[in-house]
Amino acid sequence: MHGTTALRRRTQPTTVKASIAVAIVAVLALALSLAQTAAGRSVLQAAGLYRGPAAYTSLAFSNPQSLPASLPAKGTKLAVSFVISNVSTSPQRYQWSVFLNRRGHASRLAAGGTQVPAGGRATVSRRVTVSCSRGRARLVVKLAAPPESVDFWAACTP
Repeated sequence: MHGTTALRRRTQPTTVKASIAVAIVAVLALALSLAQTAAGRSVLQAAGLYRGPAAYTSLAFSNPQSLPASLPAKGTKLAVSFVISNVSTSPQRYQWSVFLNRRGHASRLAAGGTQVPAGGRATVSRRVTVSCSRGRARLVVKLAAPPESVDFWAACTP
């Protein structure tokens, strides 16, 4: 009988360790299941353990290779086209403006607002009157919020 008691003592700690391992796996499985729900993500986010998907706005000229290298001295209509992309899970309204900067002076050429769906994009096209003489000028498209801009430089033709 002495040998049987020794056998029981060796198997008992192994059973306790196995029970603890099963409990840990069960808790982890439950935590992973909860993390897949909105409530679980909220709890993890509040604890600083989870970040939602990245949300951002991008702004670009629609056809950058067609931007002019020079601008006319007299008022001429210039087609300006840009794309606003909304990489988020909710629709956004963007306020935009088009400016011409010359020698430290900015002139607003156009402004408006555009609704962009969640995960979508919108193309804005406007014809603006541009005039510049001597030196060079910078045409800028700006979003009010988030503060984004895209621009290009062009020579002013006399």
